[in-house]
Parts: sequence; structure tokens; C-alpha cells
Amino acid sequence: MKNKVRVIVLPLMLIIALLLSSCTAAAPAKEAPEKIIIGNAIALSGPNAPAAALSQVPSYDLWAADVNAAGGIYVKEFDKKIPVEILRYDDTSDVGTAVQLTEKLIVEDKVHFLLPPWGTASNFAIAALVSEHTMPTLGCTVGSKQLADEAAKYPSFFTVLNQASSQGAALVKVAQDLGIKTAAVIHHTDLHGIEFAEVVVPLLEEAGIEIVLNKTYPPGASDLSQLLREVQEANPDALLAFSYPPETFLMTGQMREIGFNPKMFYATVGIAFPVYRDAIAGGGAAEGVMGAGTWNPLVSPEAQGYFDRHVAMHDGAEPDRWASAACYASGQILQQAIEAAGTLDPAAVQAAIASGEFNTILGTVKFENQFNVTYPGEVGQWQNGEFVIIDPGANRQADPIYPKPEWPAP
Repeated sequence: MKNKVRVIVLPLMLIIALLLSSCTAAAPAKEAPEKIIIGNAIALSGPNAPAAALSQVPSYDLWAADVNAAGGIYVKEFDKKIPVEILRYDDTSDVGTAVQLTEKLIVEDKVHFLLPPWGTASNFAIAALVSEHTMPTLGCTVGSKQLADEAAKYPSFFTVLNQASSQGAALVKVAQDLGIKTAAVIHHTDLHGIEFAEVVVPLLEEAGIEIVLNKTYPPGASDLSQLLREVQEANPDALLAFSYPPETFLMTGQMREIGFNPKMFYATVGIAFPVYRDAIAGGGAAEGVMGAGTWNPLVSPEAQGYFDRHVAMHDGAEPDRWASAACYASGQILQQAIEAAGTLDPAAVQAAIASGEFNTILGTVKFENQFNVTYPGEVGQWQNGEFVIIDPGANRQADPIYPKPEWPAP
């Protein structure tokens, strides 16, 4: 009887095993998505829209076009290249809206990855959210000492752009080398302006440069003429402004109107924009004006290639010399991290970003404490139509023009 049981049971077990094996073999492999969807909540309207339309949107679109022209991003787990598509919403230049739309992209739209909004405040605001969802995000228009100090709280947020600490130190060194004795500092009360001032003012004092005026103004101010007259009355060698493009453009026009031409004029965001050279300070008025950054097409053949493709794709429009290249490079970093991880799993890609080295149009990028540790230049100056690197060091492309030439007649 026992032998009969064995005879019956053994074939049954074999049949069950074969059936299980057959089911397993027939189970479909994980299907590759048709596209890698990358979400982007950014200012398409409101005061930040012109800067976003120059620094970020065209560079992201060019990167996506370059990726797709090459067949997409190779993802090892699917053994194929997958094209990318950017899903973009207008945050209306509002920080709260940027956060809400970023959450919608993650939770409702279920995008694979994200591109960030424009500006320090909005980037800082989404850092906790993207980290909560382990969604690696590469900021390219954000500079924040506070974000750097608290980086461990936001492990999914990385910053490609150079920061106030390095830019401010280079700025003060340039001023020292030029023999600047007195300076006026003005800045908006947004996080960008506040943190830049917190870095630069103590460094000016340590360098023995007298601060004859240090005042703030609200972001998006519509008239800075009274403040500029105060600066003019103080008669500093240098005016240092930590500002966003609308304010940078406004103060330039009003300085010309009141005939104020300090020996050194520096502003952070907006000076490096081609529109500043061509329109805001047209007719050669940009010559000798200094600003934050910086990169330019002279940095490398790769940078020149990016510049040329940008101009070709965007009807002759040049990228800015401040953050445009960092925004394109952030796409390159994301692509290389996906390829290194071999998967679209955000956690694996985040780990690849944190530990990897990436070949970009800015050169080799590596993150320490989630911040990029190299950038072509820190301080730029318009000279003969190009925004050249003038900060001291091996990357300097030209000696600074000093004093700044007089504003040309209107």
C-alpha cells in the first residue's frame, strides 16, 4: 500500500512542479514605460517668468531634445533606450503654488523624476517635499547657505549652481585687488539677497573695506531711485547689489537717469543675461559691469557646443552666462545617474547622484554635502560683448576693467 501511495504522490508532485515552473516562465517581465516623464513646476507667468524663460526652460527643452535625438536614456532593467517628456505647470511665480504643483506631479501625475522651479525661495520650499517622497531633484537657480547647513534634512535635493559663500569670497577678493576702499550694499529681502549680504558684509569688513551704506528693499520694487540717490550721496567706490533681474534692470536704468556711475558696479542675478547687454544696458553700457556666475562658451568645447545648439534651437536667443549651463548640466547628471543605477527607481538614482562623478558642459561635477563643488567662475564682467570670468584663480579669462567706463549718453 505504501508503495502505491509513493507511485501516485511522486508523479503528482512532478506535475505540480512543472505547472509552477510553466507559470513562472510565462509571467510577463516588467514592462518599460513608453516615456520617462519628468515633471516641472516653474514660473511661466509672474515676475519670475522672464528669468525662468531664459535660464531654465530653454535649457531643459534643449536637453530633452538632445536626449531624444540620441534615442533616449538607456535603462538597464529594460535593456532599452527610453525617450523623455517634460510635463510642465505654471507656478505663477508663487512659492506656495510651486509646492502644491510639485506635490501634484509626484502624487497624482506620478512622474518618474522632477526638474525644479526658478529661484532660491521656491527651491528651498520644495526641498522637504521631494525628500519626503525620495524624488531626487537638482536645483540650478538656487543659492542658499541655510539649505547647505541643513542639507542632511533634505537628502533628495542637490544643488548644481555655485553658492554665495564662494561667489561672495571671490567678489570681495576682486574688490580688494582693485583697491576698493568704500562700498555700499543694497539687497532685496528675499532669501537670496539676505544670505548674500550675510556672507559678503562680514568679508568686506574683514578686508578693511568701509561699508558706507547697507540697506534693503522689498523684492519686486518698482522704484529704487530714492535708495540709489542715497548711495550716490554716500559716494562709494563700489555698489554691490544682491538682486533679482527685475530689480537689477530697474536699478541700472535709474542709475543712468540720475548720472550715478560708481567705479565698480556689481549685481547678482540679471547682469549675466544677454538681454542686459543688448537692451537694458544697450549701446555698450554693459561694458565693465560685474555680476554673479559665471560660465561662457569660451570655457570648453562642450560649453561652446551647448551654446551653439541653444542659439540654433531658440531662434538665435543666447543662454545666460549665470545658470543656464547649470540647468542643462543638471539634465546631464540625471541621465548619467539613471544609466549608472540601471533603473528608474528614484531611490537608486538618488544614491547614484550622491556618490557619482558626472561629465557635463560645466566640466566634472561631484556633490559634497549635496552641493556641487566646482563651477567655471564666480565673478563675471562684460568685456567686448562677452561675460568673462574675472575672479582670481586658474580660470580667470581676463583682468577686470576698472574703473567702470562712464555710462554712454542716452
